[in-house]
Amino acid sequence: MNKDEIESKILLNKLQRQQDLIQEFENLRPNWKGIVFRTLASFATILLVVYLFPEVVDQPVLYVLLILVLSSGAEIHAESRKINQRIDALYRLLKDDA
Repeated sequence: MNKDEIESKILLNKLQRQQDLIQEFENLRPNWKGIVFRTLASFATILLVVYLFPEVVDQPVLYVLLILVLSSGAEIHAESRKINQRIDALYRLLKDDA
C-alpha cells in the first residue's frame, strides 16, 4: 500500500463515521409517536387510579389529579421541544463551522 491508498482509506473511514453520527442524530429527533405515547400513558395512569380506587370518581380530587397529570405532560412537552430546538440550532452552527 502506498501513501495515497492509506490516506484515501482514512478519509473514507472518517466520512463513514461522520455519516453514521449524522444518521444517529436524525434518528434521535423527536417525532409524533412520542407525543402520542406520553398522552396515552397519562390517560392510562388516570384510568389505573380510577380502577384501583373507584371511590375517587365521585370526588373532586379526580379532576385535580387529571389537571395535574395533563399540565405536567404539557410542561414536559414544552421543555423537550425547547431543548430539541437548541440542539438543532447548535448542530446547524457546528455544521456551518465545519
